[in-house]
Amino acid sequence: MSMPISEKSFLERLAALIPGVAGYREREGRRETDRRLREFLAGRLDEARRSLDGLRARLRGPAALDALEGVGRLDRVLQKCVASLRWADQGYSGLFDQVKIGEEELARIYAFDEALLGDVRGLAERVRAAADGTPDGAALEALAAGALRLDRTIERRREIFHAPAE
Repeated sequence: MSMPISEKSFLERLAALIPGVAGYREREGRRETDRRLREFLAGRLDEARRSLDGLRARLRGPAALDALEGVGRLDRVLQKCVASLRWADQGYSGLFDQVKIGEEELARIYAFDEALLGDVRGLAERVRAAADGTPDGAALEALAAGALRLDRTIERRREIFHAPAE
């Protein structure tokens, strides 16, 4: 069975980022592909969290208090995102226990995961850029709000994997 162009390009991009990714089509590879993708995404967010350490070290004095509070809040929300990715149900058994996944389900999974990949990479880049500068409390709060939106997106991923068959 040949893959649609959009599926092939997504899997090619994913395989370029994460060695050993086979895709979601073969039942045996679904759990492993899902695990590798979630671990890759969590790793990008962990890297962004580590970049906050340098910012914390540079922030000193009473004027930095708001920024330090913002860094702490952002760090906590990023930790929550990482935990949501790493400790999600392994392979989302509701989907991966099915014998056959239809083209529509696969298309939804690919589209969602591709958007999630972009969201994680974008947020991680913004966090690293902020950590390289001297953001104020408001900028850090905006990043934390973005991280909260990302966490809600990660939670919605479960809905796609547990969507009832039509």
